[in-house]
Amino acid sequence: MLKQASPRTVKSTNGSPARRRRNTPAPSSNGGEAPAPPRLSHEVLAARAYGLFLARGGQPGDEWRDWFQAEAELRKEIERGECPPRE
Repeated sequence: MLKQASPRTVKSTNGSPARRRRNTPAPSSNGGEAPAPPRLSHEVLAARAYGLFLARGGQPGDEWRDWFQAEAELRKEIERGECPPRE
């Protein structure tokens, strides 16, 4: 059984009386859940990152940059409809 959270007292820094705060989630700005971004397959992402690695001369040390650049490029292609998402 889950224990219900109790409200916390928030100390004031400007001299006003302390107030109670409830632990509630922040309201959503779009009125619903945001759509999940399309998932990229590990193989497709790894192949693109490896291509970037080769394009910069195959020098080690920037694996993370290659990976994140590959992910960004593939997501942009998906948004433009150039590359179907693959799982």
